[in-house]
Amino acid sequence: MEKKQLSLLATFNLSFHWFAIGVIIPVMALFLLEKGLSLMQIGVVFAAYGVSTVLLELPTGGLADSIGRKKVYIISLLFLILASVLLLLVQRFEFLIIASILQGAARSLSSGTMDAHFIDEFYRIDPEVNLQKEMAKIGIFIPMALGLGSLLGGYLPMTLGVLTERSFLSSSYASNYIILIMALLIQIFSTGILVKEKEPDDGDNTIIGGFKKVPQVIGTSIEYGVKHPVILMILLAGFAWGFSISGLEQLWQPQVKSIISDATGSWIYGVLTFGYFMAASVGNILATPLCRLFKNNYIAVLFTARLVMGLLYFVLAFQSGILLFSGFYVFLFLFNGLQESPESSIFNGEVPSEKRSTLLSFSSLFMQAGGILGSLIMGFLAQTYSIKSAWIVASVVISVSALLYLFIPYFKKKREAGLLNEF
Repeated sequence: MEKKQLSLLATFNLSFHWFAIGVIIPVMALFLLEKGLSLMQIGVVFAAYGVSTVLLELPTGGLADSIGRKKVYIISLLFLILASVLLLLVQRFEFLIIASILQGAARSLSSGTMDAHFIDEFYRIDPEVNLQKEMAKIGIFIPMALGLGSLLGGYLPMTLGVLTERSFLSSSYASNYIILIMALLIQIFSTGILVKEKEPDDGDNTIIGGFKKVPQVIGTSIEYGVKHPVILMILLAGFAWGFSISGLEQLWQPQVKSIISDATGSWIYGVLTFGYFMAASVGNILATPLCRLFKNNYIAVLFTARLVMGLLYFVLAFQSGILLFSGFYVFLFLFNGLQESPESSIFNGEVPSEKRSTLLSFSSLFMQAGGILGSLIMGFLAQTYSIKSAWIVASVVISVSALLYLFIPYFKKKREAGLLNEF
């Protein structure tokens, strides 16, 4: 397969996955509110998702490195379908937590699978590939797909939702999960046909055999990640990002609901979600020329983009009108998108192929761990004080975390000088 064909396949596979996820993003918190949950309970449900993801991140990443990324990814889609069916059918808080745990299991199974597969394929085709450029190209379309899915998700409760509200599901938001399930079935079919993967040739590649190899894979990968200072700085930055963004994910919909009248309709949530994903796409478009402007000094790009993102987060906390709120909210995610490909290039440039899925899962684990802590603290602050108070705390955390990137050149120079071990 040529690099152009691989880029098209990776773009389609990853984008369609996130298009499907985008369908439920505008209504996730609203769906839980409709089921009678408080803001604190929603925080607990989000935290349950995070805990499930964290506990399974490394075992599932190790499993993907052991038995194949494609196989584990398809299993993750089946888990997400099961979680979606449960969410549609249950009302009680404890069962909603179980559904959230299943969603977390699905997320951990998919983390570090197809992205690791495609990154390895890029390196196989061209060992000198400019990964930042390739990931930025793909990164343009993934937020677009998320945005389009979210735009559709905002309108579904007003169209198909009329039917589901009158059905035994008794909710207009149920329509979003029905469309999600249909899209996931399409993704399973297309991945099975289009993605070709050579299975690992190191023995038993069954699921049982893979689980037997997981402890060794995890142990060596954790040691590699923790002892590698460059990777460790990125992991800590990911933790801070997860902590801060969790406050936006669980609270932006209740915040918008408090700003606008209920008569506005659910379309506003879809439009806002579409807007911030499109902004992330623009951020990926701008990433490559910006990196060139900075003479490929990825550290400077990451530091600047994250610091500006934190400042915008702070300003967002004080907005009480929907127009200014929407503007700052969308602009914030442009700077979030700017960070993706430079960080991915630094991270994957330090990671060996045989550990890629596990270390990508390790990175996701740090983000999810931050998200768990953030979900609980943001939920508590929002319930006890206000959403504004929660967002001020989150903005400070993400702004301060920009400093972590400045340590990366220091560690690289020490390694080049022979003062640090090679990994």
